[in-house]
Amino acid sequence: MVLHARHGTSAYIISLKPHSIAVSVDETHVVSWDRGGRLYSVFRDGVTWRRGLSGHVLETRRAGNTRDRRLLAGGNADAVVDAAAAVARVTHERMTGPSWQWVGPVDAVVAQEARTLLALASRFDATAAHGDVRRFHVVYSPVGMLPPDQYLSLVVQATEGCSFNGCTFCDLYGEGYRVKTPEEFSQHVLGVLSYLGASVSLRSRGIFLGSANALAVPMVRLLPMFETLLDEVDAARRGVYAFVDGFTGARKTLAEYRLLHHLGLRRVYVGVESGHDPLLSFVRKPGTAADAADTVRTIKAAGVNVGVIVMIGLGGERFAEGHERDTVSTINAIGLGAGDLLYFSDLVDVPATSYPAMAISAGIRRLTAVERRAQEARIRAGLRFEEGRPQLAAYDIREFTY
Repeated sequence: MVLHARHGTSAYIISLKPHSIAVSVDETHVVSWDRGGRLYSVFRDGVTWRRGLSGHVLETRRAGNTRDRRLLAGGNADAVVDAAAAVARVTHERMTGPSWQWVGPVDAVVAQEARTLLALASRFDATAAHGDVRRFHVVYSPVGMLPPDQYLSLVVQATEGCSFNGCTFCDLYGEGYRVKTPEEFSQHVLGVLSYLGASVSLRSRGIFLGSANALAVPMVRLLPMFETLLDEVDAARRGVYAFVDGFTGARKTLAEYRLLHHLGLRRVYVGVESGHDPLLSFVRKPGTAADAADTVRTIKAAGVNVGVIVMIGLGGERFAEGHERDTVSTINAIGLGAGDLLYFSDLVDVPATSYPAMAISAGIRRLTAVERRAQEARIRAGLRFEEGRPQLAAYDIREFTY
């Protein structure tokens, strides 16, 4: 439902959706909150701010053909939250004042719903946000990463950390690895639902089973978790999505993936990264490209869609030729089709990881932005899909916050 109104010389557009409310002022300043009153995004003067439940605020600015990003914290993040709360407060006050004029017919019930939600959003200032972050950390361990199509999924964590945690280019999941017991997982799911309350409606894309490699959990421990998801959040209807690495994921059989599909598993994301075995060895992946391809084919044979991730720029100039040639060969051999995803993820040098120092020590020159785009174009040009075309998309880890 979209409502139009005026207050003095200002034009307001209020958008009410099943999962959110947004206010546009003069079509240049747009703020949106979820149904629990938590700030989600702000757009103003060409700049976008997106707030995660963790309290991180991602600022994105366009500069020509590039996007500049920075993660805000402390006072900078507080200023964004407070300014958004002020928009909600002022809009709510004006809506109840004599100078507010609806443009066109407005249902009184809908107008009251908008006022109620804006009153709730107006109370989500920096102080309230800090308290909310503390509650977030009670129910969640760090949410390292999600695929782009899962940013608005409901994350539940079967594990903490990564079962492999050896890739030289990744520091997303910290140290240590632990699988929750069925009882711990059930309490975690209930805690997440209680914490989110009405905000859960915005995270309706599906259920993302975290953390990094949740499907590597043995079936005897994984099945009770899926049963909890069926009981508490209707996994069969919403669908379950998860990462698995292409190497330990092979330990599950076709029959086991079919059972998980029956219980709600809809897509599995596999970081193939490269089809070039010498490069996989260099970055300490625990297997071969053939292992990853076999895992993906088994998952697909079970009726589950896949999201395959390829890294652009990995291995720099030294590995470029083999990376491109063998990645094309591996992806073509997998048999991706309609319903699948193929993500191209630019290598991001993270100083805290071992990859940058290893590359320097090995005399590897990093590919420039132009060279990375050319590499991606050559890989795309070599791909052949016989079972329908998967969706091809960019995957930029710098765009993520949850």
